[in-house]
Amino acid sequence: LMDIAGLRIFVAVMRRGSFAAVARDRNVDPSSVSRAIASLETELGMRLFQRTTRKLSPTEAGTAYFERIEPLVDLHCAAVAQF
Repeated sequence: LMDIAGLRIFVAVMRRGSFAAVARDRNVDPSSVSRAIASLETELGMRLFQRTTRKLSPTEAGTAYFERIEPLVDLHCAAVAQF
């Protein structure tokens, strides 16, 4: 069973383009965001981002996965918000 929190973090990183920005938004340590993404990558068996010290960019697989998963994560968040 996939971790919805990890998927939400992935969607947020894709939208913000930064682990640090997502960490600030969630008031958590950037390393926890990085660990969540690494865990998701391990679970999926693919790299979602290319990381350098200066830049974070989605891989082709990461972009394709985002396009598929973003609407599902949004629907889940909306459903949870109703209760």
